[in-house]
Amino acid sequence: MDKKYEVQNNSIGTLLSWIDSDEIELPELQRPFVWPSVKVRDLIDSLYNGFPVGYIIIWNNPQVQLKSGNNASGKKIIIDGQQRMTALKAAISGQEVMDQHFRQRRIKIAFNPFTEAFATTTAAIVRDKQWIPDIALLFRDDYSDFEFIPKFAEQNEVEPREIAPQIQKVSQLVTNDIGNIILSSQLNIQEVTEIFNRINSKGTVLSSADFIMSKLSADYDHEGNVMRKIVEYFTQLLVDPQLLNSIKQNDPEFARSNYFQHINWAAREHSDLYIPNFGDIFHVVLGTEFGRGKHADLIALVSGRDFKTKTYTEDAREATYTKLRTGILAFTNQSNFQRYMMILYSLGMLDANTLALNGTGVLNFGYMLYLVLGRQKMTESQLESIVKKWIVMAAITGRYSGSSETQSEIDIKLFLNSDDPQSVANRIFAQEMVSSFWQVTLPERLVTSATSSNVWRIFQMAQVHADAPIWLEKDHKISSVITEQGNVHHIFPKAYLKKHHFKQSEFNQVANLTWLTQPRNLQISEQAPKVYLADPKITEFMSAANFKANVLPEELCTFDATNYQQFLDLRRHLIAERIKAYFEGL
Repeated sequence: MDKKYEVQNNSIGTLLSWIDSDEIELPELQRPFVWPSVKVRDLIDSLYNGFPVGYIIIWNNPQVQLKSGNNASGKKIIIDGQQRMTALKAAISGQEVMDQHFRQRRIKIAFNPFTEAFATTTAAIVRDKQWIPDIALLFRDDYSDFEFIPKFAEQNEVEPREIAPQIQKVSQLVTNDIGNIILSSQLNIQEVTEIFNRINSKGTVLSSADFIMSKLSADYDHEGNVMRKIVEYFTQLLVDPQLLNSIKQNDPEFARSNYFQHINWAAREHSDLYIPNFGDIFHVVLGTEFGRGKHADLIALVSGRDFKTKTYTEDAREATYTKLRTGILAFTNQSNFQRYMMILYSLGMLDANTLALNGTGVLNFGYMLYLVLGRQKMTESQLESIVKKWIVMAAITGRYSGSSETQSEIDIKLFLNSDDPQSVANRIFAQEMVSSFWQVTLPERLVTSATSSNVWRIFQMAQVHADAPIWLEKDHKISSVITEQGNVHHIFPKAYLKKHHFKQSEFNQVANLTWLTQPRNLQISEQAPKVYLADPKITEFMSAANFKANVLPEELCTFDATNYQQFLDLRRHLIAERIKAYFEGL
């Protein structure tokens, strides 16, 4: 049986030297370091006191056949322990790390030989002669115990022997061993993930997106490190435009490149309907360029995997990076991204805090589909209609919940392998949106009190799309009330239903909710619908058209608590009909 891994005990000094010599790639040195300084201090303190600090896990790259016929493995990748090794590199070697604003900074750990305490360096510590303000100086090549210890003892007016053992113990931390689990190059990503999850005692799940970022960081020959920067900077600029200046200051070489000019518009993007992360970008690129859905496939591809021959070759790796570059640049293209945002707005979405779809699975596929259809010979209106309908269908059917990678791969291949995308879309719509779905399945999905459900949100989008007025009002629109942080209110008042012994799960059903102005809601108070709908002060603007626009049965005017369940059933079917009309009109 092939051995899947071997376990070594390597000294910290050895591991750091491997990183210095590029034998091991430590991607975290090029990415924002997320550990707080106090955690770095705790790590050093644990080493000093002889406590275990866990294993690191290294994966040997598969051997890639070069064009010359020779084999090469490339750099090893640390897949677990990156933050620990980065912390050690920063504290012991004095190397700068990148913070969340992409600024380079030093993490200085101070040591007090008298108390044997470690601390993150502060101005007060620097002024206190009992502290060594930066332990990194104890690991410099030109450091000498014979020079430093007597001088430090003299300034503290003590004998060198009082503090020498403690200082020497710190300087010898690099001789401490760390367990090093080296995974075989024959393992695939699924096996690597399984081993990681079984070994990792913290319960942290190995992120395939971070794994991809690590692989890209280690590949300078194909600009993988640059592709990683494009992905990272783009996703960060969308949420924090202030980072633009930080990138210019701290990564001037990239800031001078055409790649930076390609993505710097993201700092001016005001839409928050779709904020992709690394994994989202890789999902979309996998679909558009490779017709695949699993992150694991991209990890194999950037390693040089040829799925046809089941070997690793340099030709396959070059082909992968060509497609990867094309896909990333298409995803981050300003025109593509902003036109897709306009499609989302035209569906009736407003913004992430008021009205947008939950999760990114549907939106990822929507963008993937938009990019693929953009290569086809079709009008813009045809393209938008397919994308809009697909987003709505996927949201109300839960198409990309569960094993979304598998489903998205199946779906995108349908469009990649067809010259007639309209017929593909029509066929899927006909299969999924049958009469029983509208009449039975969708009303059943509305049996929920979760206003975060995508079925309810699609209904709200349909109302905004139709420019519907608020119930019992003349000029107020639903879209304006939502934008102004208005609230939905109970049609059968909550207090009224409580008096009639209904449970919270019953009176909070989404079918019992509608948008109302606050004054109107106060007028309704705790009354039954048949009572408050007979009050002329409340019904000033009541009409059949207003009821229809808010998807309410006219029978509501005669209903009290005894009709509540009947009302819910009626309204669920009316909402389903409204969503159907919305879908068909897109």
